[in-house]
Amino acid sequence: MAPRSHVKQPTPDDRMTAARSLPEHPALGRRPRFPAASPYAAPLIAVCAVALSACMAFGNPVIWESAAQKEPAAAVEPAVSEPAPAPEPEKAEEEPAPEQETIGEYQAISQSEDPGRSENIRLATEAIDGTVIEPGGTFSFNDVVGNTSAERGYQEAAVIRNGEVAQGDGGGVCQVSTALYIAAVKADMEIVERHPHSVPSDYAPIGLDATIVYGSFDLRLKNNTDHAITIHAKAVGQTVDVSIEGDPLPEGRTVDATSQIVSRYERDDAAGTLRQYYVSEAFRVYYQDGVRTTRDLLSSDIYQVDENTPVTTSEGSVDPNK
Repeated sequence: MAPRSHVKQPTPDDRMTAARSLPEHPALGRRPRFPAASPYAAPLIAVCAVALSACMAFGNPVIWESAAQKEPAAAVEPAVSEPAPAPEPEKAEEEPAPEQETIGEYQAISQSEDPGRSENIRLATEAIDGTVIEPGGTFSFNDVVGNTSAERGYQEAAVIRNGEVAQGDGGGVCQVSTALYIAAVKADMEIVERHPHSVPSDYAPIGLDATIVYGSFDLRLKNNTDHAITIHAKAVGQTVDVSIEGDPLPEGRTVDATSQIVSRYERDDAAGTLRQYYVSEAFRVYYQDGVRTTRDLLSSDIYQVDENTPVTTSEGSVDPNK
């Protein structure tokens, strides 16, 4: 075996020198050289790092907006619509109201010459003139005329009390109510309330008068037509004219009022005096083209009479015999 030669161990300085003297590895190529760092690089890098962190943490605001725009709108539940109302049936065209005319009238004439009575008649006539009664409505003489007292301007005149002539406020007003009553009968109105005198009147046939006592006896008439009717009244002295304007009666129909005395009898009154009495019947009579068709009983009344009592009856007409 050959003797080992003495080999010198390399020192650290020798290793560093050797490393610097080693040639560059041909496979790796030349090592890149970086330029010297700029003094603005570090702040710029810091700002970019912060921006990058913000984007990572919160996202891009532009992306938010785009996402919001692209996000589909929340579905809106359709409103529950109420069922469409059924169409109203077509209304038939209403026929125009017929042209109104006078359908009932009466003229009541008294033989009295009392000026106080004339004033009372005037006041009551003016009170009812122009009164309109609506369809289905009821006219009340007492409601319209009111209390015929001296405080309201009515004067003393002849009135009938218990079959005797006396003086009292408002004497003569019953002539107005009687004229209205007969006109209403001829107008084919419904008679709701009517009362007779205790003795016949000189201004109307027996059985067709209508007395008024405020608070007790009234004259009430109902409008039984489809349209309003109007009362017209005027007074001149002891004459009263009343007419009723309304829808024409059916074609060819006329209505009249009539009365008759059906019996007579005598009896003593409360004072023991023998008195004579008449029983009357009053009718509403219908005619068609001049031919009588029906006759409806209006009332049956009892009147006290004597030799000085004017008694007028009517057969097919209500004009008193003067």
